[in-house]
Amino acid sequence: MSTTSRPAVAAVGTAAARAVAGTIAGAATLTVSGPDASGFLQGQLANDVAGLPFGGVRRSLYLNHKGHALAEAMVVRLARDEYVLVEEGGTCAWMKAEFERHVIFDDVRVVGPTPVRLVTLQAAQAGEAAAAASPVEGVGAVFGRAFGVAAPETERVVTLAGGFAYPSGRSALGGYDIVSLTDQDDLPALVGAGAALATPSALTLMRVRARASLAPQDAGEGVLPQEAGLESALSYRKGCYLGQEIMARIEARGNLRRALARVRLAGDPRPHGEPPGPDGEAWRELRAAGRAVGRLGTVVEAEAGDFEALAVMRSDVPDGVPVTTATGIAARRL
Repeated sequence: MSTTSRPAVAAVGTAAARAVAGTIAGAATLTVSGPDASGFLQGQLANDVAGLPFGGVRRSLYLNHKGHALAEAMVVRLARDEYVLVEEGGTCAWMKAEFERHVIFDDVRVVGPTPVRLVTLQAAQAGEAAAAASPVEGVGAVFGRAFGVAAPETERVVTLAGGFAYPSGRSALGGYDIVSLTDQDDLPALVGAGAALATPSALTLMRVRARASLAPQDAGEGVLPQEAGLESALSYRKGCYLGQEIMARIEARGNLRRALARVRLAGDPRPHGEPPGPDGEAWRELRAAGRAVGRLGTVVEAEAGDFEALAVMRSDVPDGVPVTTATGIAARRL
């Protein structure tokens, strides 16, 4: 998770920071194992996962042949021939189907999707999402009090009772994700150690304000990883993988016309009762001067009736030019 997506290292809180904790709904895992698991995943995912040490974790994208960022997962290497992929965007079953479609002579077993509990501990800036919490010496200290072990370091997991944890930047100051592979709920332990309870909306708002994008929420079909701030979740050096040719071309030419932006909306752009089908996401389009200039990703209510969102927008849209959503809501780039 990068400067425009997820910071890789959990930052130490300051006197103005608060530790907050909450649940991330919809998480699930895939377990990929077998003698060929490492080589198989290396050819399917965009980041270098074969180079992970045992107990290592790395964020990776799943691209299509056009290089579009369709899904992502946190890839944990448990053993030489066993990986666990943690996914939260609703694409876990789709990823499994894609993996199985590409298995030819590989000795690989894909198990899942398996629903899991995913709790996050983040350092929030004062007034951001934890006004009721007292200052803490850092999210690492709260983690240590909650679980009795030191917080995980960059790209490393810490094994916990019934699961594991790893660094995760869902806020500008960073933090940790805790995955429970059982029914154990780790949220009470974090609150008891000094974290303030954060609602899902508060956590989403923190992520939007940190420009911490996720695929497929903020990318998807038609969006390149670099346009959505997801470049840290891929590798330019590891060799062949699905979409790698497009990534190499972008690295060589660097001619992107769109970039990740944070926007403020005068209302909720999401229509109620939107019919399913190919036009079901039409509300995401941003327009200016009669042309399409961007696509909304994550949308969340902020305050005073306003909404904030992440969006992939054309870089040549001048400041001050009126921008509206397809549903007529005024938008302003922040």
